[in-house]
Order: sequence, then C-alpha cells, then structure tokens
Amino acid sequence: MSFARRSGDDRGSVTVFAALAGLALLLMTGLVVDGAATLRASARAEQVAAEAARAAAQAADTRGTAIRIDQPAATRAARAYLAAAGVGGRIRFTGPGTVEVTTTVHGRYLILGVLGAAGYTRYGTARVTLAVGGTPP
Repeated sequence: MSFARRSGDDRGSVTVFAALAGLALLLMTGLVVDGAATLRASARAEQVAAEAARAAAQAADTRGTAIRIDQPAATRAARAYLAAAGVGGRIRFTGPGTVEVTTTVHGRYLILGVLGAAGYTRYGTARVTLAVGGTPP
C-alpha cells in the first residue's frame, strides 16, 4: 500500500495551535490571578489608610476649649501603625481636627511578571475628622 503525500500537508498544525492556545490560556490565567492580586492590594491600601487615620485621630488634645489633634502625637501614632502594617504612607493635617492618610502598596505580578510585566502600585486614602456630640463640623 502506498501513502502518497498530499500537496496540502498539514502536519504540525496541531502543534502550532496547541502552542498558541497554551499562550492564550497563560495570559487569561495571568489576568485573573494578577488582577485579583491588584484588587486585594487596593483594598489593603484603603484599609491600612483608614486604620492609620483612626490611630492618628485618637491623639486628640482635649486640654483646651476646642478638641484638636495633637499633630506630633498623631504623626507618631499613624507612622507606628503604617510601620507595623509594612506599608508606606503620608500623613497630612487639613484642619485642627482633621487628618488625612495616604498609603502606598507595591506588589509583583505572579504570572504576568514571567511575561515581562512590571509590578503594580496601589494607593489608599482616608480622612478622619474629630466631632463632638455626633454632629460633624
């Protein structure tokens, strides 16, 4: 029996298809896994900012007629919280009773990093205003 070679030989085409499908699957997996990681980093940045701002606001100076934030003590409290959380951040006072904390969370892509994608940076911001009697100023 003779097996004649056809002019439209497609040997090896399955290999090319499998390679391309594998690459597409890797990219899709990377988008799901690394996308979820960036969402978790965003949530962490917001959560740490809120807690650091709360820690700073607890440094209220109640010795005077008006309640104010003791800025040096608030800065120390917020920085201590940020250091314990392992997150960088910036503390800013926007008024006598208001503190704002902005955090920065860095991360590396797990799967997309193999393909050459750089890491990611996510930011979180929280503002706390002291209020007396439950009515904000």
